[in-house]
Amino acid sequence: MPMKRRYTRSEGITERQVDDVIFLVNPENEALYHLSSIGAALWRLLEDETSGEEAANIICQAFPDADPTSVKTDMVKLISELADHQLITRIKE
Repeated sequence: MPMKRRYTRSEGITERQVDDVIFLVNPENEALYHLSSIGAALWRLLEDETSGEEAANIICQAFPDADPTSVKTDMVKLISELADHQLITRIKE
């Protein structure tokens, strides 16, 4: 389950911030990825090793008007997408 696993940013990912928007580029495939505000918050948290559950709890605190169930559902989807695109790496236990 993605929420219990620990992740960190993959090496070599280029980050660009334009105003409040963050874009990521994976040099392996030169694809450009746009992050939502919650995605950007997750990206910041992944500077250090973090579990999906820890990240969801912190993001729920940062966005108190957001529904916690929706945040956790979105977090599972986002972590899966970032991992599929090799933007984040799962930490081996």
